Amino acid sequence: MTEFNPDSILIRAPNWVGDVVMCTPALRSLRKRFPQARIAVIIKPSLRRVLENFPYIDEIIEWDHKGRHKGLKNYIAFVRGLRQRRFAMGVAMTSSFSSAQLLFLAGIPVRVGYSRNGRGFLLTHTKKPLRENGKIVPVNKVEMDLGLCELLGCSDLSTKTELGLSVEAQAWVENFFSGWGITSADFVVCIIPGATFGSSKCWKEDYFARVCDGLIQQFGAKIIVLPGPGELPIARSIIDHMKEKPVDMGDTIVPLDVLISLISRCGLLITNDTGPRHFGVALNKPVVVIMGSTDSRHTDCNLDKTSILQEKVDCGPCHLRVCPTDHRCMALITPEKVLAAARGMIEKYNLIAAS
Repeated sequence: MTEFNPDSILIRAPNWVGDVVMCTPALRSLRKRFPQARIAVIIKPSLRRVLENFPYIDEIIEWDHKGRHKGLKNYIAFVRGLRQRRFAMGVAMTSSFSSAQLLFLAGIPVRVGYSRNGRGFLLTHTKKPLRENGKIVPVNKVEMDLGLCELLGCSDLSTKTELGLSVEAQAWVENFFSGWGITSADFVVCIIPGATFGSSKCWKEDYFARVCDGLIQQFGAKIIVLPGPGELPIARSIIDHMKEKPVDMGDTIVPLDVLISLISRCGLLITNDTGPRHFGVALNKPVVVIMGSTDSRHTDCNLDKTSILQEKVDCGPCHLRVCPTDHRCMALITPEKVLAAARGMIEKYNLIAAS
């Protein structure tokens, strides 16, 4: 095995919220393997708050390819800045050609990643994806990234995801809860009704409303509906369909660090198959996931306190952003099924008494 001893490591982080959370075990593993190395992570500006309180990295480098780094001139300037840093090792935690290309152009001597999408020649140390009958087999992101760590001689291959909490975000949540009279004795349920990927991942709004009403009526829950950017109409529709009164956040879209802190204070998270579901897992919260168009093998990891509800349909999993037919994969998951899953979590983890 090659002996590695880099003084600096550049990580090309994933572009999706959930994938960023799922790469945290690999970041922790690299830190433990190379305790003296300076570890920097390239990440989209919108995802910065997911990792800026994470304890195992030293620096975040923002890569704004749709903004200030857009265009060839700005790309060259960004690459030139990386070259001047003289990173000893680069790890591509995305499978794109461009991520390997960036590490290559940055002049990093040791470049690590999966050999796929025609980019193997840009990397110095590669791992082949698992294949079956010539096709790549879906493997969850946590184990994929840890596979690269194993290639580098890391011994800590724990799959446990992890997040840091912002002091400022925690203070915001405390003030918000105080304003609504929410105390530690209350059973708080966070609802994530959107999905950045597309509407194919979104459950019916009136179904969410029925679940929220049921949790309030049966358990006295404090319901907080948390939309992401562009999802306010979804949240408003759910609240308008409800018979009971939730904790109404109005038109507030909280930043990701506040969302993490809110989920850290809830007793139960009910969500579509979207990024914030992984916040709940990392924070050791019971999570009910309503999954439709996605192959669950991409995320099947750390499911001890997660209940995944998914119906088998002839057309799925399709991975389409918008359903071209009747969205049957989601329509078949009834409010009664979600309430039953929530009830099971409440009873199993004694959530009412523990909240």
